Amino acid sequence: MEDLQLQINKLKYQMSLVGESLDSREHPIATLVIAMDWDDKDLDKAHDIFEKFEGILDSGEKPNWTEFEHDFEQQFGIGYQTLKMVVLAFHRNFQWTHVCEVYAKDKECMEFHEITRPKNF
Repeated sequence: MEDLQLQINKLKYQMSLVGESLDSREHPIATLVIAMDWDDKDLDKAHDIFEKFEGILDSGEKPNWTEFEHDFEQQFGIGYQTLKMVVLAFHRNFQWTHVCEVYAKDKECMEFHEITRPKNF
């Protein structure tokens, strides 16, 4: 059993190195999944949270971003600093962009400048 755990730890370490070698702008979701140690069910749960808040925005309501942050904290045990990485990953992957943009504007910070201050070419 100990051998199996050693192999699992070895694979986790190797995958973390693979994740570090990925360009988070080119492969935002793969990078996120590896960095967060998520599986497909975790990714689905994140999509569910974004979908919930997309529905709130579509209904014309003002989202409660504290609830958004709480949902991620409850589901994944992550706080605001890590949530910024999640929001950036989905936005870079052109998923849930409306939620990402409204959240980023409400929580203006340097990390969100790529969302809130698009480059003019």
